[in-house]
Amino acid sequence: MAVRVAVVDGFSTGRFLVQELLDRGVECVHVRSKPRLNSYYESTFQPGDYVLDLGFNADVPALARLLAELDVERIVPGTESGVELADRLTHLTGTPGNVLELAGARRNKYLMAKTLRAAALDAPRSELASSPTEAVTWFEASGLDAVVVKPVNSAGSDHVRVCRRAIEVAEACADVLSAANLFGEPNRTALVQEFLSGPEFYANTVSDDGRHVIVETWRYTKTRTAKGAPVFDFEEPADLDAPEAMRIHDYVRSALTALGVRTGAAHSEVVLTARGPVLIDPGARLGGGVLPWVTAKLVGQSHAGVLADSVAAPERLTRLAEELPLRWKRPIRYVSLINHRAGRVSTLDWVWRIKALPTVIAMATPLAKGDKLVPTHDLLSSPGFVYLNGDSRHEIERDYEKIRSWEEAGCYTT
Repeated sequence: MAVRVAVVDGFSTGRFLVQELLDRGVECVHVRSKPRLNSYYESTFQPGDYVLDLGFNADVPALARLLAELDVERIVPGTESGVELADRLTHLTGTPGNVLELAGARRNKYLMAKTLRAAALDAPRSELASSPTEAVTWFEASGLDAVVVKPVNSAGSDHVRVCRRAIEVAEACADVLSAANLFGEPNRTALVQEFLSGPEFYANTVSDDGRHVIVETWRYTKTRTAKGAPVFDFEEPADLDAPEAMRIHDYVRSALTALGVRTGAAHSEVVLTARGPVLIDPGARLGGGVLPWVTAKLVGQSHAGVLADSVAAPERLTRLAEELPLRWKRPIRYVSLINHRAGRVSTLDWVWRIKALPTVIAMATPLAKGDKLVPTHDLLSSPGFVYLNGDSRHEIERDYEKIRSWEEAGCYTT
C-alpha cells in the first residue's frame, strides 16, 4: 500500500514537494489552514495532484480523526501558513512531528529569540510593541544604533523596515499595526528587533527523529529601499570549506533542537555577526521562491527532494546525509528581479530577452500582460527570479549586469 501524506497548504514550494512525493509513489491529501489565502499563494495550487482535497475544517480534532481514518502516515506543511496547523495535527494523530509546546517559537520571532536565549544560544535583542510609542520607547532605551521593525509572524520580507531614527521606528510600527500579515492575519503587535550587522545566510535542513541534516547553505545579497525595506538582490551558495560554514551549521543544528524541530524541513536565516551566527528567522518548512528541479538537475538533489525521500522512506536520509550538503561544480547565482517603476505590464518581451542570455537556465515570473506593478519592496512585489549558471563568475556577472541595466530602463512597465 502506498504511503499517504497530508500536505497542509500545498502552495508555493509546497506544490513542488507534492510532485516529488508523487514521483516516489506517495499519495497526497490536501488540507487548508484557512478558507482562503492571498492570490499569490492561491494561484500556485494544483488540485489535480491530490487523491483528496479536504479543504478547510475549523474543527481540528475532527480533522485529525478523519486523517487517521484515511491512514495518513505523515503530515507536512507546504508553506509557512500551514506550519501551525501541521504541528497540531501531528500531535493529535501521533504521527512524526515537532515538539508542540515549542510551536509558537517556530513561528513567532519574539518567542524564537526568548527560547534560544533560554537554551544559551545567541539571539537578537527583541521587544513586542502594540503602539508606535512603545516601539520608540524601547528603541531609545536600548542604546541600539539600528533596529528592524516587522510583523512577528509573517514571511517574504513583508513590512520589514530597517530603522535608525525614532521617527522611522514609529512610522514602521504604525505600518505593521495597520496591516495584516502575508497570511491575512491582523498584526496585533510589531516586533522591534536588534539590527544585526554581517553577511546573511540561509541553511535548508531536513530532520528525522531529532537528527538535523544540512541540505544546502546559501548567502544572501540584499539592497534596501529609501524607506529601509530590504530587497532581495541575489543569492549564491556558501563556501562550505570556509570556517564560518561549520560555525553556521553547528549553530543551526543547536537552534533547531532548541526550537523543538525533530522531523521535516526547516529554512533557517542566520546573520554571521562579529559575535557569531545569530538566527533571525526560523521556518519549520521548505524554503520558498525556488525551482527545486534546478538544483536536482545540476547537483543531484534538492531540499524538496530530500524531504520527500525522508517522508517516503525515512531510512533514506541516512544514505543521503553522506552526500550532503550540496556542492556546486560550476558557479550559480539566483537573481531576484527588481522593478523600479510603477505601471502596468504592457508586453512580455522582456521575458524572452532575459531567457536568451547565455547563462540563464531557468526563470519564473507570475506576471501577465496588463498586470499592475509597484516598485519592488518585498517578495510579492518582485517580477520573479532567474537562475544563472556558467563556466565562470565573469559570465554570470555579465548577464546579471545586463538584467539590472534593463530594469533601470524600466523594462517591466509602461
